[in-house]
Amino acid sequence: MGNISSLIGNNQQYIQPSGVDYNSATNKNPLPAGWMDGYIESAEIRNTKSGTGQYIYIAWRTLDGQHLVHDHINIKNANSVAVDIGLRTLSTIARALGMESIDDTEQLNGREIAVRLAIEEAGEWPARNVIKAYAKTSTTRPKRASDLDKTRHQIRGNENRNQQVNFRQDDIPADQIPF
Repeated sequence: MGNISSLIGNNQQYIQPSGVDYNSATNKNPLPAGWMDGYIESAEIRNTKSGTGQYIYIAWRTLDGQHLVHDHINIKNANSVAVDIGLRTLSTIARALGMESIDDTEQLNGREIAVRLAIEEAGEWPARNVIKAYAKTSTTRPKRASDLDKTRHQIRGNENRNQQVNFRQDDIPADQIPF
C-alpha cells in the first residue's frame, strides 16, 4: 500500500511488499489474449531498479484464482512520457472502478476489474501475459478475443436481418441517390 497523492511531487519511502504469494497461481501457462475479468490482489508502490523513480506494482488475479499477472504503472520517473502514460492508466483504472480518484494503493486491493491481456514472448524465458488495458467488469463481455469476433458477427447478422430492405436501383429516382 502507499499514498499516491503524496508521491506526485514529493519523495516517498520504499513500501515493503505486501506478501503476494507468487507461487499460488496454479497455472503457469499464459491465458489467451483478450479481455478477462479478475481482481487486484495487491497494489503497492515500489522503487525502480535504478532508484530514481517509483511505480505502482499491481498483482491481478483471475476470478478462479488460477492465474496471476503483474503490471507496473510509472508514477515518478525522469521520463515525463512514462509518467503521463502511468497517470492516464491510473485514471482509467479509477473510472473502471467507479472512483473519482485514487489517493492510496490500498483503495485498489481486492477490487474487481477487467483487463485486456496480451501474450509477450520473452526470448529465453517462457511466454507470459501482460496487461494492455483496464476496463469495468461486465458479465456480458466476451472472455476471449475470438468470442468478441463471434459476438460482433452475430450482432451484425441480426442487424442485417432486421433491417434487410430489398430494392433495385431503378426503383429510386436519380435525384434521391445520396452520392
